Amino acid sequence: MTRGAFGSVGVLFLMLVLAACGGGSGGAPPPELGTLAYVETECRGTSEGFVEHQALRVRQGEREPVTVFEPPEVSVPGRGYLCALSVLGRIGDSSISREAFQAVAVSPDGSSVVFEVTDEFSTQPPLPLNLLPEQKGIFWVRADGTGLRRLGPPSRERFFYINEEGGVDEFGVLAFSPSGRTVAYVDKGPDADDHEADQVLTIDVTTGTRTQLTRLPPAVPPAGYPANAPTVFVSLFIDERTIGFSSCANPNGLNPEGTYLQMTIKTDGSALEVPVPIPIALPGGLIEEQFVITGDKPQASAVVVPGNPTNDPPIAGIPGIREIFLVDEGKNILQLTNFRRQDTVSALVDVDREHVYFTASADPLGTNPSLNCQLFSIDRLGANLRPLTNFHETEHSVSGCFFAALGRGCGLFVGGGFSRQDPRSRTLLFRSNCDPLGTNPNGSQIFAIQPDGSGLRQLTDSRGLAQEADGTVIGELPGPWAYGPYAP
Repeated sequence: MTRGAFGSVGVLFLMLVLAACGGGSGGAPPPELGTLAYVETECRGTSEGFVEHQALRVRQGEREPVTVFEPPEVSVPGRGYLCALSVLGRIGDSSISREAFQAVAVSPDGSSVVFEVTDEFSTQPPLPLNLLPEQKGIFWVRADGTGLRRLGPPSRERFFYINEEGGVDEFGVLAFSPSGRTVAYVDKGPDADDHEADQVLTIDVTTGTRTQLTRLPPAVPPAGYPANAPTVFVSLFIDERTIGFSSCANPNGLNPEGTYLQMTIKTDGSALEVPVPIPIALPGGLIEEQFVITGDKPQASAVVVPGNPTNDPPIAGIPGIREIFLVDEGKNILQLTNFRRQDTVSALVDVDREHVYFTASADPLGTNPSLNCQLFSIDRLGANLRPLTNFHETEHSVSGCFFAALGRGCGLFVGGGFSRQDPRSRTLLFRSNCDPLGTNPNGSQIFAIQPDGSGLRQLTDSRGLAQEADGTVIGELPGPWAYGPYAP
């Protein structure tokens, strides 16, 4: 989830190996990186107008990136101020609210990339994208830039919504199966009564065959979400035959409250499972604890719980408190945090299935007095909490883990399964508008860090917001982006 304005990009790979708060790397070379795919958006604002250009770059290991797709350049006369506005929030992924690229994913072996391009959802601000019919759709390409082909039309459901503050919350996901043969995503489709609603679909990357898996009834976003929010989002493969997704739909009367629940379905469309909502104890109540044998497929999620957050000041437009929960076998539930803050919003289970990483602006160990957003690690049973970063921008952050303009604090985001952790080295990748290495004063970058907090590396070098001598405003930010472990 992101908060703030949109972004633009420009990327140069940096070989920076510096110690994070967890200590140095002892001189050992950094783990070899896999395939990094990112959208590069660059805008220029002058007295004559606004110009913006996007390109999808793919880099394998330490090789120079290759450009695999470029939509037409966008030009708006007389509105040069749009460039500064687009970069002010320092989050490149938010470009999906105005530009052509909507999502990107790297296959689990890093050998191929899929991405979506459309001109249906340019809303903030609306831009003349001028895409040709053959430039719209879901596309597949090899990681070396060869074999580009169109798999099918783009989704008719947007992967973001505009929040109450006018910022962009994005949930854009194209999810590869573990074998890399199938991609899951959300699109419009008929329910059992032929009423159109958000559904989970798959597309075969070899044949382009599209298959609708769910027949969810129409739904409306729950309280606290705008009317334009998708009712199904974040599809991912739990295994080759099982897809997990979030939905506020009420199939077979199993979600009468209409809250977002983590549901699953088989790739043949069978065995839809709607778990019981995570129980939250009301004031004066309690949750009965039981000791159980846990399974080997835990999932972590940020859940809204009742109460008044301790953020000071509260973050406008963010209802309730969010805590990290671990859900195991679809029924065993463990609350991992009790920070009572609004912005504990993203989590990732380690490939070792024994650790959970999450972002929070809390100071549970007395190591984060500025209350800036940090990356934390915790055991899956709630022990050994430790911070992996020590980022700060101001003496007292007011934006928490949500991306914001300079002077309010800085954020970071981790999550996304295959696209955010290398299963070989356990290297974590995340995006942040913090400046821990003194090379990101006005922008946002993609970073890598080891699970113990060592070996922090900055993987991009976008200029963020800058001004040239003649007054031209330049904006560069990376995103959307994805990662896979393959390195030739």
